[in-house]
Amino acid sequence: MHMRRAWMRTAVIAVFVLAFGCVTASGFAQRTAERQIMFVCEHGNVKSLMAASYFNQSIREFNLPYRAVARGSAPDSTTVPAVIVQGLEHDGIDVSTFQPMKVSASDIASPVHIILIGTSLPAGLRASSKARIEQWNDVPPASMDFEAARESLRKHVRELIAKLPRR
Repeated sequence: MHMRRAWMRTAVIAVFVLAFGCVTASGFAQRTAERQIMFVCEHGNVKSLMAASYFNQSIREFNLPYRAVARGSAPDSTTVPAVIVQGLEHDGIDVSTFQPMKVSASDIASPVHIILIGTSLPAGLRASSKARIEQWNDVPPASMDFEAARESLRKHVRELIAKLPRR
């Protein structure tokens, strides 16, 4: 009798864990696809990376279901400039292994926001009609003045977070 009760308890727990895992996994996948923010700059390794990093760092404080990615309209490197790595490291963000990627059709199919920082989407790419597109053309070059770029991007990110739906 004792063995049977232990087996039943184990079976009930297993069913619960399996059911919860399936619901959580499918909900997470849907939420991730619906709640992606994409930052795009020309090379994908400075302004968009900084903005996505600050966004992801800030959004954790608000416990909101969004996640940002960085892409480039015309990447020309496979690394991040040292000044950017060091500046973000000072802010508690490690981008030392980040590799810039060119924005693709699959990238722009699902984001809820696409932020173009001093660039435009490559020719032939059209964002989903569901995506809100913004231009941030006032961000100073981070390679020349990291502090000014940091403050500009942080201001833009705060404003973006403030207007995101809280559902």
